[in-house]
Order: sequence, then C-alpha cells, then structure tokens
Amino acid sequence: MRRYGGATQVGRIGDAAARAAQSARSVEEFFEAVKRVVRPVLRFDICACVTVDPQTLMNTGGDYRDGLPPAMMPRMLDIEYREGDANDLSELAARPTPVGLLSRETNGNLDLSPRYRDIMRPLGFRDELRVLLRDRHGAWGALIMGRADDAPPFGSPELAVAASLVQPLGDALRRLHLTRLAEENTSGVAPGLVLLDGDHQVVHVTPTVAMWCDDLAHTDGVPPGDRGLPPAVYAVAAAVQAAGAAASHTSWMHSRRHGRVRLHAWRLEEPTATSARTAVVVELAGPAEHIALIVAAYGLTPRERDITALVLRGLSTADISHRAGLSPHTVQDHLKAVFDKTGVRSRRDLVATLFARHSLPDITPAASASQRPPRN
Repeated sequence: MRRYGGATQVGRIGDAAARAAQSARSVEEFFEAVKRVVRPVLRFDICACVTVDPQTLMNTGGDYRDGLPPAMMPRMLDIEYREGDANDLSELAARPTPVGLLSRETNGNLDLSPRYRDIMRPLGFRDELRVLLRDRHGAWGALIMGRADDAPPFGSPELAVAASLVQPLGDALRRLHLTRLAEENTSGVAPGLVLLDGDHQVVHVTPTVAMWCDDLAHTDGVPPGDRGLPPAVYAVAAAVQAAGAAASHTSWMHSRRHGRVRLHAWRLEEPTATSARTAVVVELAGPAEHIALIVAAYGLTPRERDITALVLRGLSTADISHRAGLSPHTVQDHLKAVFDKTGVRSRRDLVATLFARHSLPDITPAASASQRPPRN
C-alpha cells in the first residue's frame, strides 16, 4: 500500500473508480468496473456490492457475484435488518466518513459480532470493511469487503482508500439511478407471494415469483437450485420481524427485465399450518417507489419537491404562491433551483422531461374541491 499512501494518490483512486464506472448501463457493469479498479488496492477476498434506498437504507439489489454464498444471505440480512450489529449501514450513515472496519468497531473482540460468529468465521474470513457510497443527496449503495484468515489485516491505508470512494462513487451511482429510472418499462407479470418461516427459509412461493426474480444479477452463474431469493426479499422480511417494528413494510428492488419491483412484507402474528411467519408480495412498482428516488436523485429539497408537484398539476405561479404560503418571488426562486437541478429551462420543459424520463404521475394527494384553484 506504500505507493498509495499519499493523500493525493488516495483521492485519485476514488476518481479513477468513478471514471471507470461512468459508462456503465447497469448496476452490474457499474460495480464490475469499480471492483476492477479497487481490487489491486484493497485486495479483498470477497465483496458484496449493494444498492440501497436512499430514504430507508433498505437493500434493493446489487451485484453479489463476488459476495457470500447464496445460502448465507437470509442470515446476513436477518442480522442487518432485525438483530442489528456493529458496523451496519445505519451506523455508517450517521458518520461524517461512512467507512467502518468490524474489528475496530468491536474493539478487537470480533466474537461480539453475530455477523462474525455466524457468517465470517465459519467461512474463514478475518475481518469486514464497509464503505457507504453517498453524495450530498443521499446514500445509494455500499461495498462490503472481507479478507480471508490467511490474508494480512485491513489497516489505515485501506480505510483511507475506502473513504476516497464515498463521494465520487455515490455521485456516479446516483446518476446511474437516474438513467435506469428513465429506461424502465412496464410489465404484465402477475404479483407473486413468498411465505417464510421464522428462520427466513422459504415454505411456499407462487410460480410468478420466479418470473420476477430470475433475471436478477445475483443469480448469474449460480445453479437454479442454489439461488435462493434476492437479498432484498430477505431484507424486507427481516425488517418486519425486528423488535418493535411495524407489522408491514414496503421496499423495492430492481430487475433487469421488469424494472422497479415493489416488495411488501407482512408479519404473520399466528403461524400458519406451514409454519410461515412472514409473507412477502412481489409486484410491479407503482408511482410511490419512484417518487422518493427521483426526488433524492435530482437533489430536490422538500419545498422544491412540493412546488414541482404543483407545477405538474398545472398551477400558475400565483396559485402556487397562494397554496404554498410563499411570495411569487420566492416561488420563482425555487423553480429556478428545480430547473437547474433537472437540467431544464422552463415549466413546459420540466413537465415534459419528468414525464418523458420517468412517467411521473401526480406526486401529491389530490386537492379537495375547496382547495382547487378556480377554473378560468
């Protein structure tokens, strides 16, 4: 690592990884390019490349070809979203520099970590390095890397390199999300149902589940009998079983063939005859799954989002001013910021661009009759 020791050179690694990923048209291509650049530097033996929802940090897919064996994924996601552990994504998100080494987070006592005890140690891995990929608009993914017992430990030089990846890769991944949102198509496949037992083992699936999941990247090269379900399914199932969690939870994942896919999980308070404890419905995502991602990806503030919604409803500046309780001048200032962020020059361009790129519907509840502006 000596030749990467200088701060300037460390920064160049992050920039090089971002440049390598710029031409990617899919998450798999993105992460493959990133791994190609950083592998000689970080020298990981295993690497899971995860995409996350910027609003909730829920797993939404990614590239697991160099990650854990599929059989380990239910336990991994159960720890991540139900039990909790040191060095998890929510902890990283709260840090100024979202990078963590499991051995340091446990003060050298790795046996305190259920992830180490149940997954890493049985597989022969000595430590885990995580880096959350985020920019100023939110978190978009993570790299989760491990080294085998016979490899040297991760140290400060690797942590410095990992920190250099946070912003450039977060920004590049956000832009890729925008591209994917623009390219998604609808699908006519019927919803699927998955029933899982208390250990997140599958007890029943409807035939359509395979149609939703068979083209996900994590299945590439894995025999059909060994694939299991996508990690995002296990993640949402674990979330509803967490202590104090609501009885249902909605998330999403991305499929190459069907675009954005909604996942809705319910905790079954009474076990069924098949011992099922969690039900997950898999179906085509609706407008709600696009809204948060579009808002975050363009970097719109809550006020800018609200004004954009009113523009899409056809309201004039005066109507928006009255509805939002702002002066017309302030409304125009917010609109200018929205135009700058979305790359348009006028209201008409804004409406056409958002609909053309994302088939964006009305993103606020319909106004009541008493709230609607008078017709001319």
